[in-house]
Amino acid sequence: MGAMKGYRAGLVLKVVGISYNQLRYWAKIGFIKPSMKSAKKGSRRLYSFGDLIRLKTAKSLLESGISLQKIRKSVDYLKKHEPEIKEPLSELKFLTNGKSVFTLTRDPKKVIDVLNRSQLVWSVAIGKISRHTKDKIQENGNY
Repeated sequence: MGAMKGYRAGLVLKVVGISYNQLRYWAKIGFIKPSMKSAKKGSRRLYSFGDLIRLKTAKSLLESGISLQKIRKSVDYLKKHEPEIKEPLSELKFLTNGKSVFTLTRDPKKVIDVLNRSQLVWSVAIGKISRHTKDKIQENGNY
């Protein structure tokens, strides 16, 4: 894909669907910081595509009532596996019962284990988030 493309806050807000205050707060507390260029006086933040995936995943988990502490673990998992985001992570799903977040891949045994231990309330498909993010970037322009 060549050089990594950076995305400014305006596009990030449109693509992810969060407020500027939330984006700024998450960067300030170190939850999800812009990995390409942090804001300094007179400069603009630049977020990578992986940052956008982490932001959208965090937003989805937050909307399902998951605590910020547990969301942080999920986001850290994504960051650790970012080089795999294009293909292997397209099969990754985070499942939650409203209290815990479980990481699942293609292993059906893990799915059965999770379903046996608790009631599933929410699923976050990382591949779907990735595809949706690419589409939103194209819709809103690459600025």
